[in-house]
Amino acid sequence: MAFRLHIEAEGRKIGFYRLNRLEMEDFEIDPDAEYDREGLLELYERIDEYVESGDLDLLGEASEVVAFDPETASITLDADNEAEVELTTDDITLQNVDVDKKLDLFEKAKVGDLIFVRTEVGEAYWDLSGEGEAAFDASKIALGYLDCTQSHDTYEALRESYYEFLCDLVLPAEARYGDEKLSLDEHLLRTTQVWGELYVVRENLPDHRKELVRLDLGGPLELSVTDPTDPLA
Repeated sequence: MAFRLHIEAEGRKIGFYRLNRLEMEDFEIDPDAEYDREGLLELYERIDEYVESGDLDLLGEASEVVAFDPETASITLDADNEAEVELTTDDITLQNVDVDKKLDLFEKAKVGDLIFVRTEVGEAYWDLSGEGEAAFDASKIALGYLDCTQSHDTYEALRESYYEFLCDLVLPAEARYGDEKLSLDEHLLRTTQVWGELYVVRENLPDHRKELVRLDLGGPLELSVTDPTDPLA
């Protein structure tokens, strides 16, 4: 039995970008400089230009996670020879995905590296499709779920502020029915807000633990806001 899953929710596209190779583009960042809000915003906007141009992707210095907030989700199931039904995330299986697998860029970073985190937020939808048996069971639909408490204690998740970008989000790209991966037929994110944060990799003494220190004024900076109803946005 063929079926289609339509998901609407607050979507997020979270990009992680290593900036060190931008020195080849004559763009250097001093992680020890003191920035006021305007100076930091100007720096972030320059970095964002490189992100939007695709230059960092070409340099192989980027990774991306596309997800949604499960509390905002509306899910419609349309199966062959069955009436269309509305589901919630309680009706399907949320299968944990190790959050560290989505932080590969951080895990490979060296002391002194600069990492930019760019988060787009907006209205989104996903259309997925797959095949199920005749006795269709919605509980066999599984979506990837980033549950940080499964792999990290609460203290660690709070200490490492970059986890807040990913914890408690659902990953439609990890969707399955039983053992079969679902096809992602269409996805759209209408971005309404873009946030940026900059980190430098430091060495925590005396235990020599690698840690990421945020270079900002206490939180992410908003880079842009668009109106999703504007046809030119």
